[in-house]
Amino acid sequence: MQLTRAADYAVRVMIHLAGLPLGSRASRANLADAAECPEQFLSKVLQSLTRAGLVISHRGNTGGFELPEVHRQASLLQVVEAIEGPMRLNVCLTSSAACSRQGWCPAHPVWVRAQQAMANVLANACIGELSQEALANRWN
Repeated sequence: MQLTRAADYAVRVMIHLAGLPLGSRASRANLADAAECPEQFLSKVLQSLTRAGLVISHRGNTGGFELPEVHRQASLLQVVEAIEGPMRLNVCLTSSAACSRQGWCPAHPVWVRAQQAMANVLANACIGELSQEALANRWN
């Protein structure tokens, strides 16, 4: 399993925005630079983050993208799911009707545990903390 580029860029953008002073705005070009992402591709990522309410989009001369204070505590899971939707390691984890083998499949409990472990790791990784680590590493 591998995250899409869009999810990776979304995480990069969120970490960058969390490192800016509260109330600061970054242009799409600035964010594309920070995320090392083509600006056109980043537009779609930013639309998804805005639609999910994780970032605020401002139009006009003083426009740009802003990370509200509350979302500095967003988890990587929230960011990834804003881009990709609910993460599932296997189709059998989407619903009880997704696979007729669930009741007896020896791999199913393994998929369940792996799914829970992955979700826990991502849910416990905070954008604001990752941003602070990035800032600290820049000065070392």
